[in-house]
Amino acid sequence: MRTWSFAMLLLALVSMAVTPPAAAQDTTCALPAMPTVDVIDDYHGVAVRDPYRWLEEVDAHETRAWIEQQNCVTFRYLNAIPERAELERRLTALWDYPKYGTPFRQGDRYFYFKNDGLQNQSVLYMQDSLDGEAAVLLDPNGLSEDGTVAL
Repeated sequence: MRTWSFAMLLLALVSMAVTPPAAAQDTTCALPAMPTVDVIDDYHGVAVRDPYRWLEEVDAHETRAWIEQQNCVTFRYLNAIPERAELERRLTALWDYPKYGTPFRQGDRYFYFKNDGLQNQSVLYMQDSLDGEAAVLLDPNGLSEDGTVAL
């Protein structure tokens, strides 16, 4: 049953990708130009072109503007898919369960990672013994507002 549900989900996603909704064809949000730069690095006598090096500067104004334009086009398309809310609800329900990493011993203590279900990052726990009480050693979810800082 689980394989069938996953196959149906994939089929739905593929069919949506092949047939764009009418609202996604709106041209008020056009694909941004893809500028290139003339950068060539020499690695031990081998010339390697890197025309998109400018995208590595993630906080640069040009990069942020390009990302915003890409997001405008992408989310105009995604938000127009009528089944999107139901897919998101179902995937969220499927992913919402506790996940544990493999415990490991370091010195006199035991450590493991645990994610309660929908946390962005797993939390590192510590125990003094195998049957001891677990304590949070480091929760990376509080290290950034967007949850992208990982351990």
